[in-house]
Amino acid sequence: MAGGDFNHEARQEMTRGLTMTQFRVLPEWVDYNGHMGDFAYGIVFSRAVTALMDQIGLDADYRAQTDATLYTLEMRIGFRREMHEGDRLSVSTRVLAHDARRMHLYQEMLAPDGVVAAWCEQVLIHVTREGGAPRGSAFPQGTADALSRLHAAAQDEKLPEWLDRRTGLG
Repeated sequence: MAGGDFNHEARQEMTRGLTMTQFRVLPEWVDYNGHMGDFAYGIVFSRAVTALMDQIGLDADYRAQTDATLYTLEMRIGFRREMHEGDRLSVSTRVLAHDARRMHLYQEMLAPDGVVAAWCEQVLIHVTREGGAPRGSAFPQGTADALSRLHAAAQDEKLPEWLDRRTGLG
């Protein structure tokens, strides 16, 4: 996997159906409070999805050849711990569910000591931009198969309580 502007450590592993991607907090991700800004958490989670795309056959070559990609339909981030410039972190990505053209992911950002610094829940859709406006389209068979394998492999992983909690004050 090429590092490019991802600035992840070009290291990705899969254990128990969880795809792990490594990062280091960049200076430009630090806000006026001296820690990683909320915008940067979104960048890291999005880049971890791009690393997953590489793994499941939706890589840069696929996107260039087919004019198809993933679009995010919904994203929710929960913050648990501050991260600071230079901190190493890893993101685990788990496939909670998928259908012919969508996937539901759960991600955890882990500090070096293994404590969850943040989590992210996302729903993404496979789209083709062929012919102009983007429209949902079925995953290629190899991608659908890879999603099924990742989903099945992570079935025994425990989900945190907050995943089912609705956003709000109550």
